[in-house]
Parts: sequence; structure tokens; C-alpha cells
Amino acid sequence: SFSDDEDISDYVELSSKAGQQFKKIKVHEPKFSVKNFVSGAKGAYELILMAFEKGDLDLLKNHLAEDVYKDFEAVVVDRADNGYTVNASFGGLREIRIRDALFDQESMVAEITVFFKCELTSVVKDKNDVIVEGNNSKVKTHTDLWTFGRVIGTEDPAWKLIATGE
Repeated sequence: SFSDDEDISDYVELSSKAGQQFKKIKVHEPKFSVKNFVSGAKGAYELILMAFEKGDLDLLKNHLAEDVYKDFEAVVVDRADNGYTVNASFGGLREIRIRDALFDQESMVAEITVFFKCELTSVVKDKNDVIVEGNNSKVKTHTDLWTFGRVIGTEDPAWKLIATGE
């Protein structure tokens, strides 16, 4: 229908590879909406980023695929072992863009890669309260390329972060 096409074309070209993949996803899960996905991804991005900065492993475990979780956990544990504390604040999302979408009709797994650009302040201090990284007063621009995955057509609506990288 027209509205389905519009839901896709607001974010990617309909004729693009991602656009075609989104069309297939909608065939198997008519309720899927790119708009809702993007708004969910915005929320998840801030949530996961801040949970990572704060070392909230329980929250991370719920939103991350196992191997990504292990990578995040290693950094969090390493910081704790070093007696480092992180003080971070999210300054807002400046840009969000769908880079790619893949849908495998055999496994029904959808993967959507999203580019994020945000502003944040982040300071890492050692156990003596000495700053080892970052700056309290300096807002830095931070970019990420994250891939979210989910099995389409299942009851579980939650997308998990399955890959991070360039």
C-alpha cells in the first residue's frame, strides 16, 4: 500500500537494496514500521551508550547479543579492575540514518545497520580522582555504526544490538 511505501521512502530510497529488504520484511510482518524501528533505535542508542558508560551490565545484557555483550563487559570489568569511574552525560542525538537492511527469508532474521551521531561529555577518573580520559567541560561528537537484529514474525518485538563497528 501507499503508506507502507511512504514509511520506507521517508528513510531510504524505495528502489535501494535496503528499501527492497524492508518491503520483504513487511510482507512477513505487516505491522513492521521503519518509523517505529528508528524511534526505538534512538531510545536504545542512548540507553545502551549510557549503560555502557555507567557499567550497568544487567541492562546491557538485555539489549545486546551475546558476543557484543562480552566485548562491552570486558571494557566495563577492566575499568572496574583499574578503579576507574566514568561520569558521562548524553547531549543529544544529532543524526540517525539507516545505512543498510538485510533480510534472510530462510532464517527470518532481519539486520538493520544504523549510523548515529551524538554529542556527549565523558570523563574517566582513576581511584585518586585524577582524570585519565575526557574532559568535563568539553562536549564531544561521537559516531557509531550499530547493527540491530531480530527474528521477523515472532512474538518478541525486541531488537538486539548484534554488531558494532565502522
